Amino acid sequence: MTSGVDRDYWAGEHPRPMSPDAADVAIYSELLDRPELGRDSSVLLLGNTPALFDLCTSALDIDPFIDDPRVTLGDWRDNTTTYDAMVGDGVFNMDEALAHDIVNMASRYSRRLVVRSFTRKLPPMRIASFFPAPGDFRIVPEVVRPFDEGYAFYRWDFRTES
Repeated sequence: MTSGVDRDYWAGEHPRPMSPDAADVAIYSELLDRPELGRDSSVLLLGNTPALFDLCTSALDIDPFIDDPRVTLGDWRDNTTTYDAMVGDGVFNMDEALAHDIVNMASRYSRRLVVRSFTRKLPPMRIASFFPAPGDFRIVPEVVRPFDEGYAFYRWDFRTES
């Protein structure tokens, strides 16, 4: 998952739509559907996206830059802790293998996965090599919400039992 850019890049300000705004965070919240998952649901943030921290109970990243007790150092693919849901922003765009590994991991260790993924390379992007469409995944997302700005929200529901 090393990307060739350092933590200063990830921790820096990124112009819209590279970073989610309040409207995007509201979509994450809607797609998480916390009442359906349970009021005290656990949510793992894949990465350190500051705008998404209010939605998570834990965060996992290989090179965390946010100093918060909820953050754990680790590779997303190696997660073995079960959560009600997982969220990520741009996590599919680093490379195709990683995108598939994230969906596979989430299908084993969560009931729901919500990801905002870029659908094309945008001018400010320094790294990105995979811009998936819903049909690119072995497990097809149940919800796809595309936006003209060059991204889409995807939601998978892996298990419905409590």
